[in-house]
Amino acid sequence: MIYSSTRISFIMRLLIALLIFTKCNLCAQEYNCGSQERLNYYLESNTKKKIERKEIEERIRKNIKEHNTNTIIPVIFHIVYKNPYENISDNQIYEQLDVLNKDFTRTNTDASNTPTDFIPIAANMEINFCLAQQTPNGLPTNGIIRKQTNNNFFPLYGDAIFYDSLGGSSAWDTKKYLNIWVCDIEDGILGWAQFPSGGDVNTDGVVINFEHFGKTGTAIYPYNLGRTTTHEVGHWLNLYHIWGDTNCGDDWVNDTPEQEQANFGCKIHPHQSCNNNGDMFMNYMDYTNDACMNSFTLGQKNRVWTGIYNYRIDLLSSNGCNPITIPNSDAGISKIIEPDFSDCANPIYPKVVLKNYGGNILNSVSIEYSVNGSNIYTNSWNGNLSPLETDTIILSGIMSSGTTQLLIANTILPNGSADINPSNDQQQLIFSSINGELININIMTDNYGNENSWKLLNEDNIVIDSNDSLLNNTLYELSYCLEYSCYKFIINDSYGDGFCCNFGNGYYELYEHTSTTPITFVQNFSFTDTTYFCLGANSVNEEGKNLEIYPNPTDGKLYINNNLESKNPLIFARIFNMLGQEVLHTEIKDEEINLNILKEGLYQLIIYNKEKHYHHKIILKK
Repeated sequence: MIYSSTRISFIMRLLIALLIFTKCNLCAQEYNCGSQERLNYYLESNTKKKIERKEIEERIRKNIKEHNTNTIIPVIFHIVYKNPYENISDNQIYEQLDVLNKDFTRTNTDASNTPTDFIPIAANMEINFCLAQQTPNGLPTNGIIRKQTNNNFFPLYGDAIFYDSLGGSSAWDTKKYLNIWVCDIEDGILGWAQFPSGGDVNTDGVVINFEHFGKTGTAIYPYNLGRTTTHEVGHWLNLYHIWGDTNCGDDWVNDTPEQEQANFGCKIHPHQSCNNNGDMFMNYMDYTNDACMNSFTLGQKNRVWTGIYNYRIDLLSSNGCNPITIPNSDAGISKIIEPDFSDCANPIYPKVVLKNYGGNILNSVSIEYSVNGSNIYTNSWNGNLSPLETDTIILSGIMSSGTTQLLIANTILPNGSADINPSNDQQQLIFSSINGELININIMTDNYGNENSWKLLNEDNIVIDSNDSLLNNTLYELSYCLEYSCYKFIINDSYGDGFCCNFGNGYYELYEHTSTTPITFVQNFSFTDTTYFCLGANSVNEEGKNLEIYPNPTDGKLYINNNLESKNPLIFARIFNMLGQEVLHTEIKDEEINLNILKEGLYQLIIYNKEKHYHHKIILKK
């Protein structure tokens, strides 16, 4: 949350920030799937494909067939990231694959939440998914490709994500593999998929926003249980939105009730519309929160399999799930480059050098890493390394804070086989890390730098650093490791003409070390300019002087002694992890918050109503 302006009182800014915060959080933002919009956009400019798509639909509707045999579809995940935070972990990918397998075989643990009147038509789709074990050329793989990009995000109506040359990742044979791209998508779009005959062969697959993929890591509530991918794979297999993308529309499935429109959030059955007995809002092809989705129908199953037989038949003969090994392979970690001895980051993003020590070309390997022997993380690598060649890799983030931390990184299963020389697999590094974020501040003075001064303060107005002796036409490059909290940067000009642009080209900018987009960039001001910024889960707020929260640390039950002098009885809680990701958003009832769904750790708690909001740090220890 960032606010930047000139010569406005501090109190006024706090009031504005509070109003914005409260307004934004009393109503849920509605995110959308882009599959239908992208299909319409493509067909409007491709008459031939529009006809072909219509013919496929007619065949499917006339020849719906039942199916009772399970199949396995190979999946290749393309992780396209700009910064380390977007480079999601293998564990998050494994979680997502597990969600797909359970949702498409109706072995999901929340299947019991399906309303009783819909249970007779709830379906096992009889489809499983595997991480691809061999490439289209018959080489070993672990099913995960990682590509770093210079693109800030990928728009719904663009194709850059699908091509190496445009900063994306080129698809594997789309007739034999399900290609899933995970990246930063433009705001408001959860993901999209290409319908059968609904686009170019090279763009055929599923694209998911990295913040709505899997169940942990970067996944953000309320789309944080992997159901966005389930929904989009449904489109890829020719399912429409359950409301037919129009008022009381048709999804061409005979056992799904007509409904007026998309459902958001969580509904209570029966939620009626279009003269039905209740919307099927728990269907994966609606828009409800991940926690409220739990089923496909028999009609959807028959439509999917009829679509496979008519358009995606080559999936049934794909060898992508069959393992390939190349014996006598040898790979290892030759060096750990980062973190440095002392690093400002939590999590840290290890940078390692992978080396092919063997005589064969290295096509795939898994890298295991851990801090202090705790949870072991895995990062898959795919590529083409000749003997003795190396590749520098930034691994997904791992939590670490404190002095004398031991990072261990090693390789396993080069080319899908046992390593012939395990002695060169591993490297170790001792380092220290601070629970915070590295912020860079650049200040360029003009011809009268002596008129300028600045200071950086924390939320308690304690000065972190300052300078009132600046030189003319000089660039000052500053870096600070700041804890997750709120701050303000104040710059002054004693003459009142700022530092741009009549007497030089001065400016100042603030940005996070892992980002190329500035928090702020300012050139023009008069006597003073102030930038407010927050790191992590914090926002402009007050300490909860009238609230007692106990016990803290807690084992899962948190109690609120509510002494708020408020006319509004509704009180809400938002909980963020130390990455700034919202992990829980709930109404507080009976002065109690249940945290049992969360993992152990340090969290930021924000309690608010329409009039006030407060924040606390809480510790969860089970």
